[in-house]
Amino acid sequence: MTTARKVLLVELNEINWRVIDSLIAQHGTHYLPNFTRLREQGAWAEQTAVEKPPHLDPWVTWVTVHTGVPRDVHHATVLEQDSTSIASPRLWDYAVEGGRSVGVFGSISAYPPRKVPGFMVPGPFAPGDETYPEDLRPVQAINRLGTRMHGQTGSKVTPMMMARDVLALMRLGLRVPTLMKAATEVVRGKLQRGRGWRLVSLQPILNFDFFAHAYRRFRPDFATWHSNHAAHYMHHYWRAWDDRGFPTPASEDERRKYGDAVPYGYRLCDDLLGRFMRLAGDDTVLVVASSMGQQPYVSELYKGGKLIVRVRDIDRLLAVLGRDGVIETVPTMVPQWNIKMPDAAHRAEMKRRIEAVRRTVGGREEAAMAVEEVGDALTMTPLGLSGKPEGIRYFFHGASAADPAGYAIDDLFATDTPTVKQGMHHPSGLLAFHGAGIRGGVRLPECTNLDIAPTLLTLMGLPVPPAMPGRALSEAWRAPDSRDTPAPDVRVAATA
Repeated sequence: MTTARKVLLVELNEINWRVIDSLIAQHGTHYLPNFTRLREQGAWAEQTAVEKPPHLDPWVTWVTVHTGVPRDVHHATVLEQDSTSIASPRLWDYAVEGGRSVGVFGSISAYPPRKVPGFMVPGPFAPGDETYPEDLRPVQAINRLGTRMHGQTGSKVTPMMMARDVLALMRLGLRVPTLMKAATEVVRGKLQRGRGWRLVSLQPILNFDFFAHAYRRFRPDFATWHSNHAAHYMHHYWRAWDDRGFPTPASEDERRKYGDAVPYGYRLCDDLLGRFMRLAGDDTVLVVASSMGQQPYVSELYKGGKLIVRVRDIDRLLAVLGRDGVIETVPTMVPQWNIKMPDAAHRAEMKRRIEAVRRTVGGREEAAMAVEEVGDALTMTPLGLSGKPEGIRYFFHGASAADPAGYAIDDLFATDTPTVKQGMHHPSGLLAFHGAGIRGGVRLPECTNLDIAPTLLTLMGLPVPPAMPGRALSEAWRAPDSRDTPAPDVRVAATA
């Protein structure tokens, strides 16, 4: 490609062609018309993440996408670790260095935002409301508030709070139809038992308005937009939609309440895709990607599904563990918490205490918490359960403030997610290109998430750094040499 293009990267976390093809097989191409159009008019691939468990996580695989180098080079480990601890430049860094303007909205590892020719709004799990420019701060504030409310780690939003903020948000792009839709969903969630899951999708619907306004305002050469809603639905409601891959079938009540969640999430992705197609200019390549995919959650340890255990009150838990050296606690993806502790000695002691937490379940003692250390923070994760028999107790060995008799699980933790875990990470993700100079109806050869960064830099007319081991997927815009064997244009088998 001789002409540099603008690039708009739409990050739809963990979606995959298998689910798309399954939904199309069930309902027809009209059910997901924009994904159908994307494959007919663009170039597409089933890309594979190079990461393996235990590092097959979006806070690692997306950083691989953004940096073009593997984890042992970029060092991403936990969700929303400070970007200064990421050892490699991201795509937006390369773009700015190459004289391009950028717009980053919701992408992992974009915190803290920095002054750029354009705008930066970090992800909703970021520890603060900072944005660049500062006038976008209300957008990040409502994003983070929504995330904390969903994880039940923040206060509820009152009508007065919404009324106070709505004018500021409308100045930043919130449209009246979107506002009305949000109000309708909130009322519906209160009136219809088991339909509250739809509220999760309000975040990407609102965020499209905010992004589109900023995109038109700055017209960046390179932009990103991220949504996690479809991944959330697969993690929680896959079995309710399709229980063929599970050892325990979904109940009728589960199907009735949650069976529409995964299809609804993908149809929203399709609707958003159509909006992004209209938003992108004639000089722009629209790139749709997930850094990996999902599959049904099946585990020998949790045969009936894993019951998520979350912290009920972080201050109450730290009163038991000890607070010495803790300067900040930040909830991330349920059930994780980041605990910032700059003092190394205090951090090491806290890590030891968390690792020593045990619980008794059905008369058997077992580990109760996991913890990782990255920079000056600890990421703490309560371990899940295969069930909740009577008498579960937690013991905090080595914590001087802890009761030696232990604590009933409900004293410190909650197990109130509507379903057991139903989706788990899978290496196979999605990648597609559409727009300026892209060939139509092309199935690209096998590729990985390491190939995305070199491809996007090449589209923008920027050099690919020698440190990137992937390659530019030039088949997307240039017919393969006659000596090459074209990749077959076949659909991915529907195995969901």
